[in-house]
Amino acid sequence: MTPMARWPLLLTCLTAALLMSGPAAPPRAAGGDHSDRPPKPPRLTVDESSSPLRISFISYANPQQVASGSETICRYLEPYLGIPVKGLISTDYGSSIEAMRYEQADLAFVDPLAFMMAHEQIGAVPLLLEIYATGKPVYYSCIWVRRDSGIETVEDLQGKTIAYADQVDMSGHLLPRDIFARAGLLETDQLTGEFFKQVYFAGGDEQAVRAVLNGFVDAAGVSEFSYLLLRPEERDQVTVIARSVESPSHLVMARSGLSAEVMARFKQALLALDPNQPQDKAVLDKLYGVQGYTEAKFSDFAEVARIAASYGFVKKPEVFAAETEQGGP
Repeated sequence: MTPMARWPLLLTCLTAALLMSGPAAPPRAAGGDHSDRPPKPPRLTVDESSSPLRISFISYANPQQVASGSETICRYLEPYLGIPVKGLISTDYGSSIEAMRYEQADLAFVDPLAFMMAHEQIGAVPLLLEIYATGKPVYYSCIWVRRDSGIETVEDLQGKTIAYADQVDMSGHLLPRDIFARAGLLETDQLTGEFFKQVYFAGGDEQAVRAVLNGFVDAAGVSEFSYLLLRPEERDQVTVIARSVESPSHLVMARSGLSAEVMARFKQALLALDPNQPQDKAVLDKLYGVQGYTEAKFSDFAEVARIAASYGFVKKPEVFAAETEQGGP
């Protein structure tokens, strides 16, 4: 998950060279029964004189590769929306939020924390959640250690070091930190307390889990999929000792005031993508390699909103307890 601020650790590693991978791209699985998948919207003639729909994509890898991938997505969407579609490449979620604030972006692919902050700041609404290999729009954060470290429980990390991905990051900071708070080892307002010797922010999931692999830190608190950013021969050298509460997946959010018709057509065009169809799979591969999408509602974020509120990132977690779908509570 790309941060709004980067705090370097002891090492600098390149992010995995995945075209548009997320914090750590979830493993892919064959598409299951999607009998409830809607048909694609009727095709329209693209009105080239219309203002374009602007979509903010986060660049986790090579920006030029991400830009090329976004062009594939824009070309897919245009005939279903009937207007030009333009991709904007951003290096962090904060930039996406600011682009929406000034109506320079209409849609953005973000993580749950960025969405909740954007909703409170500018009224952004959730549209679609990503579906991962499990067939569900959820994932977990984990505490990773070296398999040969002798560390078996979170209690064993007392007096040791840990690396998170980024300070403003749901799966790479708040959720794994919450594991220690729930275990009674840290207060929510404590970063190290009397428990950890030192806490680092590595700048990304790969950097954090690789810091464990290379012995720079004793543990890493990052996404369950982070081990996939290691080389295949390295993955068996790390293991999970604890898992967070369930989090909704990354999502697509829309700016407040975006045309309801455009949002509806956009949603239908993505909901209809079938990973079992080669042409659709080619589009999904550019959309962070996910298996598909499902509609998002505010209540999907109820639990993570309470967690984010306990660390001061969300002001009104009760808003996210509503059952309302797009358009706000």
